[in-house]
Amino acid sequence: MCGIFGNVGRLKESDMKIAEEMLCHRGPDGQVYKTYDPNVHLFHARLSIVDIAGGTQPMDTEDAAIIFNGEIYNHLDLRKQFRLRGNTHSDTETILLLYQQMGLDMLEHLEGMFAMALYDKRKGKLFLIRDRAGKKPLYFSKTDESIYFGSEQNVLQQVLRPSVRLSAIATYLHSGMVYGKDTPFEGVYELRPGHLLEIDVRSGAMSEQRQWWSIVPFYEKTLDISEEEALAELDKRLKLAVRQRIESSDLEVGCFLSGGIDSGIVTAMATEVKPELRTFTVKFSDKYDESPIARKVANHLGTRHQELSVSYDNLLQDFEKIVNAYGEPFVDDSQIPSYYVAKEARKHLTVIVNGDGGDELLGGYRRYVPYANALLRSKGVKALSKVVAPMLPSPKDKMSLYNYGYRLAKLNSLDSYEQYLSASSDLLLDTSLFKVKPDTALEKTINGIYRKDISDLRKIMLSDFQTILPYILLKKIDISSMQSSLEGRSPFLSKDILEFAPSLPDKLKVKGRTTKYLLRKLAARYLPAGNEKLPKRGFEVPIIGMVDQTLQPILKDYLYSSNCLYKDVLDTSFVEDLMNDKVAMSKDKRAKVLFGLLTMEIWYRNQRGT
Repeated sequence: MCGIFGNVGRLKESDMKIAEEMLCHRGPDGQVYKTYDPNVHLFHARLSIVDIAGGTQPMDTEDAAIIFNGEIYNHLDLRKQFRLRGNTHSDTETILLLYQQMGLDMLEHLEGMFAMALYDKRKGKLFLIRDRAGKKPLYFSKTDESIYFGSEQNVLQQVLRPSVRLSAIATYLHSGMVYGKDTPFEGVYELRPGHLLEIDVRSGAMSEQRQWWSIVPFYEKTLDISEEEALAELDKRLKLAVRQRIESSDLEVGCFLSGGIDSGIVTAMATEVKPELRTFTVKFSDKYDESPIARKVANHLGTRHQELSVSYDNLLQDFEKIVNAYGEPFVDDSQIPSYYVAKEARKHLTVIVNGDGGDELLGGYRRYVPYANALLRSKGVKALSKVVAPMLPSPKDKMSLYNYGYRLAKLNSLDSYEQYLSASSDLLLDTSLFKVKPDTALEKTINGIYRKDISDLRKIMLSDFQTILPYILLKKIDISSMQSSLEGRSPFLSKDILEFAPSLPDKLKVKGRTTKYLLRKLAARYLPAGNEKLPKRGFEVPIIGMVDQTLQPILKDYLYSSNCLYKDVLDTSFVEDLMNDKVAMSKDKRAKVLFGLLTMEIWYRNQRGT
């Protein structure tokens, strides 16, 4: 796990100093800068995990050079399979050797998470490449004189000082995310998951992003497989992914163990590889504490378990630092516990395995249930919902049965794009509040998926994989962990699972009202009796109390400022009414919107340097 930064063209010495300073948290074990050709400038900040002595980057051969952020878990298997002979035991060298043998065709063989810059010296081409799911980030920008790229937007922002794109801000406020290749900055772009970019280092010409891997074909076919066969295959594939992530490290690897079944299964499989496994859970001093459930699982598995006590006592002092790390507005309130958990875990280990990705690939969200049971297809119900939904009062408790019925009626009253946003990120759907139109890329993606000849369940799961997973969840995991120089590994996002789970029959993902059906069957094999029936668990945040109490001083400071960004995008009277609690909106929704506005304003003030 590392931070990378590079340039094709002219480079100022000050740019490298900025990169070294701003990426040090991603690679505290060493920072190295090299120039090639003479237009190619590569910088690498290293967190040493694999081949600590021999894995220094940039790494090069006679034919190629590379800087690489991530891990290739099957790299030693690839050396045996393709008879690759190197001078180190580094996965970075394996990539170079494999590229030398087969070029970019090597990508289909890589199992892992990665964002890399690969320079072909003979062809004079530099390739920017990102992994299948988008676990590792990569951003780039082209100026008149140079092309810059790096692991974090904050680096490019400091180097280039780009202006803000208001349409991207409108998209964020509408959908709850900054989506696709566009970022909140003019001229700064994100390399999309499963995509690559080609740069001619002599002319400075840059290609469009092109896709080298897609999950779509796996959603467009259905495996002819029985429940028993599917369970055995999932067990085998997940065990392999866990083993690879435990063994591919020169440092001790532990597991995050929450109260959920995903992390529980992963931990159980990890103990088969490493019987003396260390596990960690988070102990909160509020109603969201899941440590008793995790403790029960740890005792059942016999792990060396430790509870990390986390409190929000210093949140007011830490909040701006947490938010500014993302380099863009970020609405997910679980960024707060994620930061504190990673900070505590890093005191004990450098590498942690988690259960992320299981919900998106195997049907773990409660909002999938109506899609799996054809509750959104009836034209009669849809027509009735369009009449009834606007008249229903907002729910007071998001966990109530009324809230579920309310959300279902709302979903039925909407079409494709708006329906998806309402079922997922659920921020400001009413575009009449906006002075600036949101970008259309997200809408085009969702509408394109909803036109596909696949089931309703597959439509929303594919939509999640292409939007919320990379642009919210994986971004949160990367930033929150790397702030503390902690590497997180996710077996559910292995190539073997990505190319298997989408094609499973829908009834093995959501069956009736049972989410994650097949995974629950697997959990029954590994976890204490009854745990497989537990509901989905994640980092819950007391968001109402945070917004109305803990964060109230800075909320007023930012949203009552004369230089607010929202005033250029939204109806200002709406925000005033929202602050004074005069908008017909549930307390949870109001708190979420205010939280999203606050993180946006903190980002905006920070990027202006004021």
